[in-house]
Amino acid sequence: MATKREKIMAKAIEILKSNPDSIRYSVLVRKISQEFPEIPVNTIRGTVWNLETRVPNEVYKPARGLFRHVEFKEEEIGEEEQKPLLEIEKIKEEDFYEPFADWLVNELEECTKAIALGGSRFRDKWGTPDVIGKREPRRSDIVKAPTEIVSAEIKADTRDLITAFGQACSYKLFSHKSYIVIPKNSS
Repeated sequence: MATKREKIMAKAIEILKSNPDSIRYSVLVRKISQEFPEIPVNTIRGTVWNLETRVPNEVYKPARGLFRHVEFKEEEIGEEEQKPLLEIEKIKEEDFYEPFADWLVNELEECTKAIALGGSRFRDKWGTPDVIGKREPRRSDIVKAPTEIVSAEIKADTRDLITAFGQACSYKLFSHKSYIVIPKNSS
């Protein structure tokens, strides 16, 4: 019976053979994890990160973060000719304001009313949350809770996470709760 590491390396090589254009580290880990859900993700990461040194006769890195099978080494493209892996349209932060305001009210039920502010409407990015909402007691509530203010800072780019944290902390000056909304791919 093969060990977990042997299974992971065999599957990684199989995946690389089926992808002549090379494959990103995170995509490779995700595919192996889907194939072997019983193996912990950290075991997969620990095995895959230096795959080119473990099996140099089968795997090489054409660029940082990319893995490729050696069968396709002759087909290597010059850097100026290399096509981008994915053409991703830049996502605007403003596109998330309204959906998050709706999510606060309808899904999370954290607010009774929420609006998208965004930008620097109050002439200061540290004093203007992207989404602000309030939670008031309903007429049907038996116990009337006090009104609460909820604010949220949304960042579409992972490079701005420290700024987002600072802004969310500053919103606590006037809010009872403050949320930071970040992309799923940030770790």
